[in-house]
Parts: sequence; structure tokens; C-alpha cells
Amino acid sequence: MLAIARLLVLLPLISLVFATKAYAAQNSYFEVTPLIGHRFGGDFEIQDAVATSTVKLTEDINYGLLFAWNVDRKRQGEVLISHSNTEFSSLGSSIASNNNLSITYAHIGGNVPILNEAVPLFVTGGIGLTNFSPEDSLLANETRFSMNVGLATKIAVTESLSFRFGGRLYATFFNSDSYIFCDEEDCAISISSNLWIQSEVNVGVTFTF
Repeated sequence: MLAIARLLVLLPLISLVFATKAYAAQNSYFEVTPLIGHRFGGDFEIQDAVATSTVKLTEDINYGLLFAWNVDRKRQGEVLISHSNTEFSSLGSSIASNNNLSITYAHIGGNVPILNEAVPLFVTGGIGLTNFSPEDSLLANETRFSMNVGLATKIAVTESLSFRFGGRLYATFFNSDSYIFCDEEDCAISISSNLWIQSEVNVGVTFTF
């Protein structure tokens, strides 16, 4: 949790530094977009001495904050923080007694336009960290490297206000056949692949400064 907390502090500061340089060099602007949406996916496996079962995460609302700044006339840099509170569908007879789980993505990246029409379309993406924070006190937090890619559009209302619509696919990196959410003696979840996938769709209001 300490690593993700540091990143949540550092990423906005980094974005402000880049935004200031961009503005000085190109008379650019800085954008802040509060986001709300829906997050999907994220299956885990539980292994015990008898069998292996699949555990799904409930689909739930996600909240986010996106910072963006001009890199040149077309491209933007971005810092994204996206958070959701979800729960395991069931943990069966595992060591955990509480099914609640918080998942936070903190990424730095950018976007590039692919359609410059009245309603523009652009590809967005980034890299950073995923933090898993189980509510059960017996389970340890997990922080892993991750990346995202997505599509988004913005509809201008005024020069300083736009509506943003988009979707992203997140991939979190694990070692195949690794275990997470462990206490001192046991682990609740096993991962059988190198990538753990989630997706989300969201809307937001972009304020331009």
C-alpha cells in the first residue's frame, strides 16, 4: 500500500511538471477530468487439496481522475487514477472471512487522435501500478505492474468544458502459477496466467485551464 500511496502523490506532481513545460513551450493547456463508470472482469482461482475453483469479482462502479496536458499539437500526456470497491463472488473455505476488495490503477501515459471530426476519436494508454487491497485484515495488500489501452472521445460544450466518453482494457502482470493475498501461512488466491485482465467504460467532465 505504501508504494501505491507514493505513486498517487508523485504522478499528479509529475503531470504538473510536464504540463508547465508544455505550456511554456507551446502555450498549451492543462485538463482535469473526474470520471465515473463501470468495471468488468477479473477472475481468480482458488486451489485446495481437493479441487480448483474459479472466483469472479462482482461488477461495480469505478471512480477516477484524469490529468492531461499537451505534448504537441496532436498528442497529450496523461496521468490516470482509477479506483473501484468490489467483492469476490465467494472465497469458499479459504482463509479469508471478508470478501470485499479495493482495486486502484495509477498510470502515466498519453493519447493520440485517430479521427479528427466533429466528434473526435483517440487512442489512449499508459503504464503504472495496480494495487489490490483486501478488507480482510488477515490478507496482505498486493501491488503489481500493469498497463492499459483504450479509446475515448470528447464533445466540447464550451472552450473550457467538455464531456468525455471512453473505455479501457487493463492488464496486470503476474508470474504464472503465483499466489496472492497471503497471510503468514496460507494464500487465498492463485494466478494461472501471466496477465490478469479487467475492462471499464466511463464518462467524465473535462475542465480545461
